[in-house]
Amino acid sequence: MTDSNHRVVANYYAQHGRAGEVVESLRELAVASRQEPANLSYELFAGLEDDHHIVILETYVDANGFAAHRTSEHFERIGRGRILPLLIHRTIDEYSAEGQCQK
Repeated sequence: MTDSNHRVVANYYAQHGRAGEVVESLRELAVASRQEPANLSYELFAGLEDDHHIVILETYVDANGFAAHRTSEHFERIGRGRILPLLIHRTIDEYSAEGQCQK
């Protein structure tokens, strides 16, 4: 079986003392993002050695689905409005799962 979807790995680095606020807002964003038609999954993880490092793993049906996520009302309001101002740095890496092997 062939799988074709768009994977995103985002690394967020919260300002000192602000990780809890970032995670709380990310949880709210995750709930809304999981309701998007093109979203297949949205997970977040706090670093064990550095809780100010938060990793977000997202899967969308395609790149257009991810683009729609980034212009959604909830991303603008929660992501850009509340989360991004609390970060010192972030990286976003995108991957295609074309032809992924299935068990």
